[in-house]
Parts: sequence; structure tokens; C-alpha cells
Amino acid sequence: MAIKVINEAAPPPGTLKRPELYALAIGQVIGAGVITLIVPAIKMTGYSAWLAYAAAIIFGFLIIAPAVFVTSGLRLGGGYYSIITNLIGPKFGGIFAFAFLTQSIGLSLFGVAASEYLGDAIPFLGSSLAKMIVGVVLLTFFYIVNLAGVDIMAGAQKLMTWLLIASLVMFIIFGVTKIQLPIFEVSRPDFFAKGFIQFSNGMLTGGFAGAVLLFVYSCQGYVMTMAYGRDAANAKKDIPWAILISVPTLLIIYVGVAIAASGSLRIEDYGQSTSLVFVAKKILPGPLFYVFIIGGPIMALLTTLNSTFAFQSLTIGRSCKDGWLPKSFGAKNKKGAYKNILTYIYIIGMIPILLRFNITTITNQIQLLASSIGIMYIFAYFRYPRKYPQAWKKARYHIPNPVYYALTTISILFNLIVFWKSCLSINLTIVIISLAAISICVILGLWRSKNGDIMIYTSVWPEDNEGTA
Repeated sequence: MAIKVINEAAPPPGTLKRPELYALAIGQVIGAGVITLIVPAIKMTGYSAWLAYAAAIIFGFLIIAPAVFVTSGLRLGGGYYSIITNLIGPKFGGIFAFAFLTQSIGLSLFGVAASEYLGDAIPFLGSSLAKMIVGVVLLTFFYIVNLAGVDIMAGAQKLMTWLLIASLVMFIIFGVTKIQLPIFEVSRPDFFAKGFIQFSNGMLTGGFAGAVLLFVYSCQGYVMTMAYGRDAANAKKDIPWAILISVPTLLIIYVGVAIAASGSLRIEDYGQSTSLVFVAKKILPGPLFYVFIIGGPIMALLTTLNSTFAFQSLTIGRSCKDGWLPKSFGAKNKKGAYKNILTYIYIIGMIPILLRFNITTITNQIQLLASSIGIMYIFAYFRYPRKYPQAWKKARYHIPNPVYYALTTISILFNLIVFWKSCLSINLTIVIISLAAISICVILGLWRSKNGDIMIYTSVWPEDNEGTA
């Protein structure tokens, strides 16, 4: 059966403006980084953790940089799926539609991390069973919030993001004024405690480079803002702005928190903990400690839970409308939320929580899956100037073609480095299972493109409909 492509008229402007888009971008990225990964990275590299975070932010931006130029010339209705389908071809869109279903496992990271924080802060919730229950409750709550529709979701996100930023700034101010350790003395042996890179039993387990490559997972999530093109009031202006403004925000917050955390508490004093609870107890007065725990770590993780539900449902919903996945799977409720898709995301995200996976294992598996399919949308970036030449020339952010292609090449190389690192950071069984899942998705996408009833409605809208074949 043939694949039919129908040119869909651009929808009217949505309701999301810069404050909402910025909140969605920051809320998506912060919970995945400064909150969940900073203590594991401190243990990997020593007092150079703050420098590793600065390097990871630049590394992460170079991976997603082409998206700034794409979103400033094109309005996207389905994020990565829209880019791949329109710029590479429908068959690749089908492969991505199935492969993206694996990404829902990442939702568990934020539930697990939130339960770790509450367990460290409240002894009653410190047992393994209690942490599992907390993770389940949090996923359930934001599943219900997202069922209420995008406006409710975005409003909740904006409020939580401002509370989050205020709490982290408070932590930074108190922490920086109480630095006791020599975290800026590069010549000390504990600055790069485990050297540049460290392997144990054939697995990457530490070193400065290891910390950078672990951190980089938390330095790319803001690019997911591209999926709100249909819902944005001025997509080509405000979405690339939200992506760009996220970079200096992360440099201030991530590096600031890393300096406060590594400069106020010795590495050995963290013990088995992976949270910032113990250092927060040391640097913050009693009442402010509880304000920070709720407004900082917990709020960061909740904003990420909230926006991840939304982003993934929008992307999967687009592939349902086109026929790769059952149209009934993409059914909406009265509030316009993808009820069945949200339920699927909820169930898949629950599995690692119920199996009690740890944060580092989940992070590395997410990176492995994401970098495996990342090559497709980066290749799509290469096609943008040729596929939509007029939109490219008139884009708000425009650079010479050789510079753009150089950035895209760097994006591919860095993505491959992340893939290599992920394969070396988890056991072989998880690697095989993850790659097998991606392979099955590729087969399903190719099979569906030949045997399915696929009717693709374009969800990429250039200025004046300037796209060319």
C-alpha cells in the first residue's frame, strides 16, 4: 500500500508564549540534571565536577544546536517526528515513530530521583518499598495533570519553574558563601580524583570525561520545546529564543549548584547517597532546608515529569494521526489530551520504578536509546537548507551554509561519542536488549511503510509554503 502525503494548512497560532515556553524548556531540562546526576558525577571526578558541568553544557548545546536554526524557519507540529518525516522521508518517519516508543522508559528516572530525595530528607520514606511507592504516586499525579489538557499542564509548569529557580538560586548563594574545600585548585590530586577517564572491568566508571558524558544527558532536554510549534503563539520567534536562553540559564544554575555542592561537603561524606540532601542540611538554616527540598529538588523533578508527559504524547500523537500507529491509540479526551498515549507512557515509565533500577543505570540506558535514534534527526538537519531554501534564507537565525553544515557534523560526532559511552557504562545484557528493541522498531517501521494505510499530514509549515520536493 502506498504512502500518501497531504499538505495540511498551518493551524492558527496557539496560546503558549515566551514565559510558558521558557518554563517548559527549563522545567524539562533541570530535573534531569542538577538534581539527579550531580552527586554521582562528584563521585566520578572529584572537585572538578563544576568544570565538568560547564563542559557538558557546551557539549550538549553543540549536539542540539542545529535545532535553533530549524525552528527559526519552520513551525513544527510534531517535534523530531515532523523533522524526520518531512526532511528525510516517510519511511524514516515510520522507523522513528516506533523507535520513539522506547523513550518513555526515561520517565522513571524522575520518579526514582524524587523518591531518593524524599527518602534522604524524611527517614520514614527511606526504605526501598517506601521509595517505590513515592515514585508510583508522583507518576500517577502528573499523569492526571496531563490528562487535564495542555493549558493546565503549562500553567502548572510555569508556577513550578519559578519556584524551582528561586530555590536553586538560594542554594547557590548559601553554598558559595560557605565553600570550605579547594575546588578551584586544579593542581590538587583530588581535583581530577579519577583522572581523565577510568575503566573498571571493561566498563566506563569514572574520570572527568566520564562525568562530562554523564552530565551531558541533562544538558539537551530543552530542545524538546520544538514539539510545541502547533501550540505556540509565535513558534518561529519564541521557540528558538526559549532554546537559546536555556543555555546561559543552565550555566548559571548547574555550575553554581555544582560549586556549592562540591565545595561544601567532602566526597566521602555523601556516603551511598545520590542526592543533595546532606549538603543542603549543612549549608542551609533549618526552615530554609525544607523550603529548598520542596522548591528545589522535588520541584525540579516534578517539572520534568510534567513536561516529559506532554512532549512525548505530542510526538507519539502525530505518528498516530498519520497511521503508523493505530489512530485509536491517538484518541483525545474532552480536554484535548492524548488519553491512551499518556496511559502508555505512564505504564512504561512505571516499570523501572517497580523493578527498583538505580539512577545511573536508567540514565545510561536512556542515553543509549536516544543516541541510537538521534542519528536520524541529525541527518534531517543536513537536509533543511536544501529542502526549504526560502525558509532557510528568511529564518530569524541564519548563518552561512558551511558553518551550519560544520555544526551539524559536530552534532553527529558528539552523538556517536554519547552512544559509545553508554555502551561502555552498562552491562552487556542491557545493551543487547536496548539495541534489539531499536532493531525491532526499525523492522516494524519498514514493514508498516509497505503494508500499512499511511496518510501523512504535513506538520512542518515554512513561510509561504516554500517547501520543495
